[in-house]
Amino acid sequence: MAWNPSVLMACTEEQGFLASRNLSSHGAHHPDACADDRDYPEDPGDGRKRTEVAELLHQPAPMSTSDSDPCEIARRALDLMFPREEDSDDGWSTWSAREEGSDYDDDVDDGQAGEGVDDCSDYEEEEEEEEEKDGNGQVILAETNCPGSPPPPPPYPMNVLPDATGVCILGAKSCYHRVYKTHDTSTTPSTLGKRTPSNMLQIFSIRLSSFEPSYPISLYGIFAVRDYLDPRRNYVFNCPRDDAVTIDKQDFFVIPLCSPCRGMYILDQALVEVDLWVKKEGDESDDKQLLSAYADIDIRNETDMMFYERISGDNCNLDLKYSVLSKSVEAVIQVYAKVDHPRHARFTAFSTGYDDYPHRGVVLFDDKLFGKEKLFQHIVAVKENEELDVILEVGGSMFKWTFQDERIGAVVSPDDSILDYGQFFVRVLFAPKDFQGSLARSF
Repeated sequence: MAWNPSVLMACTEEQGFLASRNLSSHGAHHPDACADDRDYPEDPGDGRKRTEVAELLHQPAPMSTSDSDPCEIARRALDLMFPREEDSDDGWSTWSAREEGSDYDDDVDDGQAGEGVDDCSDYEEEEEEEEEKDGNGQVILAETNCPGSPPPPPPYPMNVLPDATGVCILGAKSCYHRVYKTHDTSTTPSTLGKRTPSNMLQIFSIRLSSFEPSYPISLYGIFAVRDYLDPRRNYVFNCPRDDAVTIDKQDFFVIPLCSPCRGMYILDQALVEVDLWVKKEGDESDDKQLLSAYADIDIRNETDMMFYERISGDNCNLDLKYSVLSKSVEAVIQVYAKVDHPRHARFTAFSTGYDDYPHRGVVLFDDKLFGKEKLFQHIVAVKENEELDVILEVGGSMFKWTFQDERIGAVVSPDDSILDYGQFFVRVLFAPKDFQGSLARSF
């Protein structure tokens, strides 16, 4: 069969066009599961539409076997990659900018049919806009309200460990039960810590996502981290049955976290232990176990980035949001509060490597204050020599304290207007401990 020169030229033009737009004719670009500019996606069923779109994108293009206009072939390729709105008569003017930073809206027809795009050379001659990047060299995606933007992928699945692995059966010392001493359910000592900057784990949030939700529920159980500094439990959620917490849809199924008793240190791996239950009416025998698992946090050399990961179970999923901060130290935040009238107060910590305010950060306290003195402390990880902000939101006002390692006291403090809401005192101790213990992990 002889090649038609016109068809060959058209294919070459199409490939050049797609290359100039950084597009592939073989599939769509999927966002990084660890991208920092998104929160947890809605669940369940958020993958169905992506599957349908992926199937559509992989259908073969209806390429002509006769002489054709190269632009027409390119347009057909775009028809597959960026499907047109069904109720539109004008294909070019209704294509949504489905990739972040797309320039297609600039080429919409002004009302004169056929003048929006004359030929393919207009695209090839466009100068690419300079991409804005953050301090780590990552491209900062422009905000958009485009309804056609693809949804973010679900959290990345964590490695849930089986009850017994091959090395367990062989009796090897590298069995995770032996390495992390999972038979020991005691709490790691709060006196352990390091003064030298190290890789530290910071957990920001944990939330339930169920395929058959029946909320609100009364939840109790544990979520603990076992690290190389000491393999005993370091709790970030520890709620007995008598003090079960209520989880409902208003809270987006977010589990309220407690402070770890010390900083969490990580070389390349750590073990997560989860045991969550739903409290039922009656005695404990009627309760339902939601999730029980051991899972691996395996970061290798990936630090200073946000991770969105999921522990999957038969009854529910647990979505975990965390970061491993390089060259960081433990910061102990101590808060004293006394108010004359009942007030709801929220304390949140922010620093380098955290999400920007007002979206997330590390919630230190979010409850009502009244009358008697209230003193609590929360331990977080802070990068070496970076500032730590403690934000108080109370009575519709916001106040900030700023601290920095090697500096005594607060660098920035609220003005006297804070006294209208009560008495508040905040202090931070950076790397106050220097005892590493003797139960180091050995692989």
